[in-house]
Amino acid sequence: MMSFLKQIISSSIFKNLGVLVSGTFIAQLVVIVFQIFLRRIYSPEDFGAFAVYMSIVGILATVVSLRYEQAIILPRSSEVGQNILKLSVVIAFAFSIILLLFFLFFGNIAVEITNFPVKYSNWLIIIPLSIFVFSVSQSLNYYLIRQKMFAVSSTNKIIRRSFEGFFQISIGKFGYAAGLFIGDLIGQGSVIVRSLLKIKSGFSFTLSLDEMKSAAVRYKDFPVKNGIPALLNSLSLLLPIIIINSKFSSEVTGYFDLARMILIIPLSLITASMSQVLLQSFAEKRNSRKSIVKNATGTFISLLVISLFFILIIKFFGEWLFGFVFGSQWSNSGMYASLLVWAFALKFIVSPFNVIFTVFEKIGILSVWQMFYFILILLLYFLKFNTIIDFLKFYVFIEVVSYTVAAMLNIFLIIKYEANIKKTDK
Repeated sequence: MMSFLKQIISSSIFKNLGVLVSGTFIAQLVVIVFQIFLRRIYSPEDFGAFAVYMSIVGILATVVSLRYEQAIILPRSSEVGQNILKLSVVIAFAFSIILLLFFLFFGNIAVEITNFPVKYSNWLIIIPLSIFVFSVSQSLNYYLIRQKMFAVSSTNKIIRRSFEGFFQISIGKFGYAAGLFIGDLIGQGSVIVRSLLKIKSGFSFTLSLDEMKSAAVRYKDFPVKNGIPALLNSLSLLLPIIIINSKFSSEVTGYFDLARMILIIPLSLITASMSQVLLQSFAEKRNSRKSIVKNATGTFISLLVISLFFILIIKFFGEWLFGFVFGSQWSNSGMYASLLVWAFALKFIVSPFNVIFTVFEKIGILSVWQMFYFILILLLYFLKFNTIIDFLKFYVFIEVVSYTVAAMLNIFLIIKYEANIKKTDK
């Protein structure tokens, strides 16, 4: 058993993960330190409006490049990978222009649908820019992972959060709530600049429409089959914030946002990095027809142990910790977190393995699951809840059911793949 664990820990997947996680860990420490000050500068209502703003950005940014950024890692040819990156940026720019026109002429519709506070409504015009910057940043990160520039990707996270927090505090000190999204823009922009500087050697910035078209056709399954599942996934993750804002208030949304942000830390600290490393590792093993069981098993055990530790802390000390760290006005967020932790712990374990759908090009199965998940989340909008606590309990139930089904699908695909390579070897 010890020999097995040593082999897992010494594998390249865990070495690469260590590089990514170390940067993400420091970045999250930076976030927490800044949040201690930010939560005393901005009000729960400010953060509630910002949470809705970022939810809209997150939902639209998911499909603004038609999911081609997901394919950057897959081609064996570096030239094709570069063309997919360029394609992603060009498509994101075009869609951002369209979104800008929409918010210019129909911004009031977005305000009504989301119950966005009127005094923050001028923020909406900046959403297309936020979406474009976020999309370019994500595409460049996938290219860094493709090039195995894990250290650059890791450091980018620290730089982004540092710039973001510094400008949010600086602008907030002057009483401008807009400092929240301005800081986010500057943070994302810093990542883009640094990534471009790092990849300029060996990267051709010349645009070839024919080559981009060829790449678009080769990986057409990503917008066709992965676009809708990705959008549904984003809606499922971020729609609850918009629903809470419409059913309760921006203040309650602000409390929920802080609880969600703290619970997401393990997800962003380990799960996001794990997903990127697993995608690269599993894709490489699939191309060479090697088993993925050892890596998958080691990853699962590690995530399970971490999640159990996190549950104990939040369940027994959550409310006190939130009030102590962020101020007494945020103790409600700790109460929300003690309910939500079960759902986030299960996500923490299952989410990294969802790259299996991409690696094995089983986007159709992912689509079915995403539709199932989205429909359950959408029920929250139509049901009536007397209190936010009732809402959160039902939300947790939906999350547990959905991700249990996802786990079963992942296991099925792994078993099928392993059986196939054994059969071929014979």
